[in-house]
Amino acid sequence: MNDEQRPNPDTLLEALKQADLSSRKGKLSLFFGMAAGVGKTYSMLEATQNRLKEGVDVAVGIVESHGRIETEALLKGLEIIPKAKLSYRNTFLEELDLDAVLARRPALVLIDELAHNNAPGSRHVKRWQDVLELLDAGIDVYTTLNVQHVESRKENVEGITGVTVQETVPDSVFERASQIELIDITPNDLLKRLHDGKVYLGDMAERAAQNFFVEDRLTALREIALRLTAEKVEGDLKILLALKGRISGWRSTERIMVAISHSPTSQNLIRTTRRIAYSLDAPWIAVYVDSGIALRDVDKAQLSRNLDLVHELGGEIVSTAGPDIADALTTIAQQHGITQIVFGRPVRNWLSNIFSGGTPLDKLVAKSGDFDVLILRHDKPVQKPKRKFGSFRLTSGLLSYWYLLWIVSAVAGINGLLNPVIGYRAVGFIFLLTVLIISLFTSLGPIIFSALLSGLIWDYFFIPPHGTLTIREPEDIIMGIAYFVVAVVTGILTHRTRRWERIFQKREEQTQALYEIVRLISSETNKERFISEAVNRLGLILNAQFSVLLINETGDLKIIESMKSNFILSDQEMAVAKYSFSNNKPAGWSTDTLPSAESMFLPLRGSASTVGVLAFRPKTNTKLVPEESNFLNTVARQLAIGIERELLNEQSRETQRLQESERLHQTILNSISHEMRTPLTTIIGTSSALQNDEISGNKEMRKELAEELASASERLNSVVENLLDTSRLGSGVFQLNREWCDIKDIVSISIERLGKVMDQHKIRLDIPDNLPLVSVDFHLMEQAVSNILRNSSAMAPAGTTISVDARALNNFLIISITDQGPGIPEQSLKRIFERFYRVPGTPAGGIGLGLWLVKSIVELHGGQISVSNQPDGGARFSIQLRIEKQPEIPEEIENAGGN
Repeated sequence: MNDEQRPNPDTLLEALKQADLSSRKGKLSLFFGMAAGVGKTYSMLEATQNRLKEGVDVAVGIVESHGRIETEALLKGLEIIPKAKLSYRNTFLEELDLDAVLARRPALVLIDELAHNNAPGSRHVKRWQDVLELLDAGIDVYTTLNVQHVESRKENVEGITGVTVQETVPDSVFERASQIELIDITPNDLLKRLHDGKVYLGDMAERAAQNFFVEDRLTALREIALRLTAEKVEGDLKILLALKGRISGWRSTERIMVAISHSPTSQNLIRTTRRIAYSLDAPWIAVYVDSGIALRDVDKAQLSRNLDLVHELGGEIVSTAGPDIADALTTIAQQHGITQIVFGRPVRNWLSNIFSGGTPLDKLVAKSGDFDVLILRHDKPVQKPKRKFGSFRLTSGLLSYWYLLWIVSAVAGINGLLNPVIGYRAVGFIFLLTVLIISLFTSLGPIIFSALLSGLIWDYFFIPPHGTLTIREPEDIIMGIAYFVVAVVTGILTHRTRRWERIFQKREEQTQALYEIVRLISSETNKERFISEAVNRLGLILNAQFSVLLINETGDLKIIESMKSNFILSDQEMAVAKYSFSNNKPAGWSTDTLPSAESMFLPLRGSASTVGVLAFRPKTNTKLVPEESNFLNTVARQLAIGIERELLNEQSRETQRLQESERLHQTILNSISHEMRTPLTTIIGTSSALQNDEISGNKEMRKELAEELASASERLNSVVENLLDTSRLGSGVFQLNREWCDIKDIVSISIERLGKVMDQHKIRLDIPDNLPLVSVDFHLMEQAVSNILRNSSAMAPAGTTISVDARALNNFLIISITDQGPGIPEQSLKRIFERFYRVPGTPAGGIGLGLWLVKSIVELHGGQISVSNQPDGGARFSIQLRIEKQPEIPEEIENAGGN
């Protein structure tokens, strides 16, 4: 199979996707109609009864009979899965029970009214989402749909009927249907059904007859339904043909294509094609082939006007590249199933035609096996564009000709030395070999120049008689002619090769740049970074400056920070950017909207919304050719998707943070209500008791109550301190107040602060006096040690020993606190430092923040904390802090310490 016979790669890829989807998931069968009452549900039930007779496992998920006796009769014999009842505003609503269908898992399930909005509380908002889940589970689905509910036809239907459509189904769901059965009746028959009460009943039927159910409107809806069904069938046919390796089918419908270029006459071709397509009611496309010819600025401007005209007249633009225009047009025609090609009559150039094998029209007609070629005459004689002498060049600069003059002269000098030995005919071959070598490095103009110059030198100086251009011998004449033919043919072939090379090089550059941009966007999570890198690469390819404006929290467009310095927008351009964003269309330079602006603005449209604007400022006033424009639009699309992805990630992180914050607040409130109740109750009760005259006169009782009051206050203060420290650390903006501290002082103050809590235990300290100082926040580190000591005191029985030791090891200071309690259960060792986690079975008191605060404080200082159970019982907490370079102690302080 040659390149011309291969199917479009995009079509083939889509066909393979559809085939894979059909093989792995359930099949969707759609009973489709122009309006309610045409018999969709009835036809669906009839088809279901036939499947039931074939032995297919069938179940009814949900079917609305609307009281029609004929429809209800067809439900007999079918298993009906009970509906789910959902409570909403003091009433119960019945909906499809999706979980029950998935649990039952029939081979085929009936889901009526695909566009239905589910009741609040359902798993999905739309019924079509339920259907997609069933299809993904491998269950076949029969369903019904009216044309007004197809998303892409919604506005058309509203314009025809004047009725607002509230429920829609995405076109992607419609296109996923493996089978569409159009239930078609005439508008007169439908109106008769309405009057007979088979569509709506009572007042509802009267209102429908006055608004929606009018013959002309129903006829228009019928046309839309027929056309939409035909488009779906056409798409299915393309997929089938692609899977069979064919690129075109049969001429079921007309498809028109017009070949356009940068010529002004293309506008007449475009208008004529539009008239032909309109009269045939056929789709049409305009094809531009970049043959590698360098266009002047005036040619680019004319090409842009031609393409704009195609847009205005509703045509589709297809651009491709290749040195052979006829081959490119034939390939596009076969890929799109074109039946007629409109082509302008070209200007004949006999010399060019001899070497190129004819005009593009001649080649196209020779290849037209599957399509017809319509040749249009021009209203005015077509003249070749006049070029000024100074603007004419053959693709190489004058310097190339200057170098070749000296190269050919040098070869002539060498041949003059060799001529007596090898003869003038061998000299001619050396000249020809020189031209062939030159053709490897230069283009058509210099090759022909070298051939002419070397030929004249060979004739004048080497072919007898010398000093004249006369050639006497017939074989010399033949050799001279062959010499020029070989040189010219070589030049033409080289010229074509270089045109291909330029086309492929340009494509390769754009493809490589697009690959790098897409890879960067997909791998980089910092959106400002990938935006800057992407627009820098884009600027190098298109020789322009780029910037990106994104929408901020207040709804304003702002240029991203990294581009503010090198891309300044005037107030007028900023207004154009806002217009482009608000109206979701390109605006500014080289467009039809506000073209006086210096920059062009392209809206960055993501999959769900427009996220910003891409600003394009060319360094020259040269308009973009179609391939450059397509490349720009493709990059803009990829940028939009990447930016939208990161914005959604940011929203997701923010939502997660808010949910976590909400959960934290709720947990704190629950903990506070539980943990503060006991000390507050004690404080209130003790305070009330102290006001009693009998108790206030009893010294011993007053002392005991004062101690209880102090203990409860200390417990309450501990809870509040932990909450405040949690809030400070969780804010992410907390700053450490580091100072050089002796760990012995931190431990001593922590024990002293705990007071009565530690009085019921024996404290053993093993902290050498010569330990290095540590740079820490004294208050926070003292809080961390206190929390561990409080935890050890709560876990260990009264009268046991709590040991605190410290030592320096490998540039780390290690503080260990060991108790003689039961230890920590194995399942809790990994979670002991989690926020709000409390070891099961621990005594009441605390809200599970103490050890989490310890871990946060230690890690904030760059340290580590660990916990382990001792072999002889008890838990051991170890804090590891890095020992930094010690501060210099003034000599007088050191001497004072020695005294």
